[in-house]
Amino acid sequence: MTNQNIQPDPEQPGHIQQTGMWTETNCQVIELPLTKESLILVLRCALDAEKSPYTHQEIAWWADNFHQAQFDYDNPIDETVADVALDLHLQWQMYLDNTYTREELQNLNFSKVRLPAEWFSNWLERLDG
Repeated sequence: MTNQNIQPDPEQPGHIQQTGMWTETNCQVIELPLTKESLILVLRCALDAEKSPYTHQEIAWWADNFHQAQFDYDNPIDETVADVALDLHLQWQMYLDNTYTREELQNLNFSKVRLPAEWFSNWLERLDG
């Protein structure tokens, strides 16, 4: 994923300047069906990052694919479940943007990034509710 940091250009009013870009490194694809049960499984795995077969980066990108699947009419997904998947992916992106500088992101090993465990617990609670 590419993130662009675009700001007004102080030397040319009305124009913007690009202050930096970063590209998220590729990660392995989680080979699980796009189901509520699989979402619960990856969320539980994330709670024990030391033993999990998946990185938080892989989980975030799997969640994005899961959310996109709601638009497949052959595979309708419950709205609450799709919302949890979307929230997970968006929180991943915001966490990166809010935690690291542009320079850090340009050299970051994204597979080492860990989201707060409580977020995964909250998502699991939303799925149980």
